[in-house]
Amino acid sequence: SQKASHALDLIKQHISNSKVVGFDESGCFCQERLDWSWIAQTPSATLVFRDLGRSSKVLKDMFGDSLKDITAVTDRHSAYFKLDFDNHQICMAHILREIKYLDELDTTQAWSKKLGKLIRSAIHQRNENPNLIINPEPWLNKLDKLLDRNLDKLKIEFRRLKKGLAKCRDYIFNFLTDPSIPPDNNASERGIRKLKIKQKIGGTFRSYEGADAYMALHSITDTAYKNKQSPFGALLAVL
Repeated sequence: SQKASHALDLIKQHISNSKVVGFDESGCFCQERLDWSWIAQTPSATLVFRDLGRSSKVLKDMFGDSLKDITAVTDRHSAYFKLDFDNHQICMAHILREIKYLDELDTTQAWSKKLGKLIRSAIHQRNENPNLIINPEPWLNKLDKLLDRNLDKLKIEFRRLKKGLAKCRDYIFNFLTDPSIPPDNNASERGIRKLKIKQKIGGTFRSYEGADAYMALHSITDTAYKNKQSPFGALLAVL
């Protein structure tokens, strides 16, 4: 892992210079203490690293002023919206999972069903036209009508989602305006999944050095895989 530092610097530089970056974070037990594993990734690079917390300061310290040129693809964790990103795209997969829960929570209402249909139609439009710049206004107008609905007669979970979407209304359909912006953050979740499997099997990293080494080598092998190179060959190259 010490010999991998130069490769990690190149990965970090690539991500810092990228216009669209997916971010995610997940709990990481080290010596029975809860730390956080973070991921920053693009279609061609993955950087995973550990930190003590999950505040916005973590990304600020890691990427500095380069954040202002990045469109961040994330969930709705408040830390991401405290940073001076160029733009945001919230994960539609997360929203659709919440909508599915609301559909099952109250099968008599139509609000969540209409919301889900609206989001799925926008994603379908992007999939059918992967290289076009699509005007998001028709979808935003329909979204605004749904957000204007009075949901007082429904359970609090409906009003909670409505409030959350109203706060990030401008970051819902940005994937339509730029083909390079994905509608979800699934790539970041996939990139960090191996760490979660490791944690599920081992329970905890037994040392901070071991955790950092694991994440450093995972960053290199996942980056190699994205570029259709041998992950094992990438590890041999850093030696």
